[in-house]
Amino acid sequence: MLKLESELKDQQLSQYHLLYGEEWYMVRYYKNCIVRCLAQPEDEMNLNLFHGDKVTPSEIADVGQILPFMAPQRLIVVQDSGFFSKSNDMAKYLESFPDTTYVVFVERKIDKRNQLYKWIGKHGCVTECARQSEKMLKTWMAGYLKRYQKGISSQTAEYLMERVGTDMETLSNELDKLIAYTADMDRIEMESVDAVCTGLTTSRIFDMIDAVASKQKQRALSLYGDLLANREAPMAILTLISRHINILIQIRELQALGMSRSEMAKKIGIPPFTVPKYTSQAERFKRSQLLSMLEKRADLEEDFKSGKMTDQMAVELFLLESLFDDS
Repeated sequence: MLKLESELKDQQLSQYHLLYGEEWYMVRYYKNCIVRCLAQPEDEMNLNLFHGDKVTPSEIADVGQILPFMAPQRLIVVQDSGFFSKSNDMAKYLESFPDTTYVVFVERKIDKRNQLYKWIGKHGCVTECARQSEKMLKTWMAGYLKRYQKGISSQTAEYLMERVGTDMETLSNELDKLIAYTADMDRIEMESVDAVCTGLTTSRIFDMIDAVASKQKQRALSLYGDLLANREAPMAILTLISRHINILIQIRELQALGMSRSEMAKKIGIPPFTVPKYTSQAERFKRSQLLSMLEKRADLEEDFKSGKMTDQMAVELFLLESLFDDS
């Protein structure tokens, strides 16, 4: 159990908190839990919010020294300050805060060598919200749906994650859509996922690479058109394609070394349940094809940056050249 979860359970919170990590859904969840525990939403006198990297430690210190007004504590929430990736004197100010002032830092990026990070680790509670495991996400989805008297099988939960990814914010949005769509039904089935969850960028990229492997020109370009319709930037699409190809190359290499599914997933940084699909797709390409595609991508990106072609033209040319590559 995380230290923060134990503190919330016992209603004994540390005076200083740092919340950060890739899983922003969990960061927000824990921030809201702390705010509910220490402040009343309507109490503007004792709840102070600071946002952005323009805020200075001295501004926060000026508020932090003020005793709460007709309340047991004052709560300060500081978000995206950048204090944990650059040198500053925030820690010195915190040392002088009265016991009635609580501070929660919410950050996207941190440097663990940072003085403030080390200080809060020693005097408060640091909570990293990392990407969750497949097992944890299945448990979380089951609990999420249970509140609406609905169930979901392990296979359907995996299918949903394959379709929309493992980001909890995205999953929660898709679950809300499924809850509304299934109305009086007490179970989420794959048919409902197909009907409601159209598949986000990661899923479309996978399908696009599948189309390239099958030399399905129209399908590949159609999927690319879908991504553009969803307002994905062409160069962002090309970056995701490169990441996908790199995964396929790593899958081939690690499989040759005899690594297990879980070992490959950990090494590459992908969910274990996606390994079989990546493996199946990797087998449809020669290694030389995958390397050639990466080289094409680098050349076309350079042409875009030098102004020789537009970003959209670069991606379309990449797809067309890959479709006709028989190396």
